[in-house]
Amino acid sequence: MGFRGMSPKQMARMMKKMGIEQKEIEGVREVVIRFDDKEWVILNAQVTMVKQAGSESFQISGTKSERDLTGSTPVKTETPASEVEVKKSIEIPMEDAALVASQTGVDIGVAKQALEETGGDLAAAILKLRR
Repeated sequence: MGFRGMSPKQMARMMKKMGIEQKEIEGVREVVIRFDDKEWVILNAQVTMVKQAGSESFQISGTKSERDLTGSTPVKTETPASEVEVKKSIEIPMEDAALVASQTGVDIGVAKQALEETGGDLAAAILKLRR
């Protein structure tokens, strides 16, 4: 299957047939992720919501700053979130995750995680999930 040659409209139709809906969330100014001892604030946040099989996943990009919750002094500031994501994992195209999910019957989040664990290798991710 040649997913990489698909237009965005064709991709959206295919994902809809598979029960996957992707939507940009408009008007988001910031996203806060709170830990026990600190919080991350993502400014100028771009948020995409992906719905599949009754669950919602969110993809967030923007500029991350970190604050210590014991005081309001920033610990780190102005770290682009995309830089943090690149260090943690490779970028997995949605069409690759959709293909793995459709071939194995798993949730798109599980498919994406398998792709991250296999360095984006479609065949290896499918084999991993079929075991």
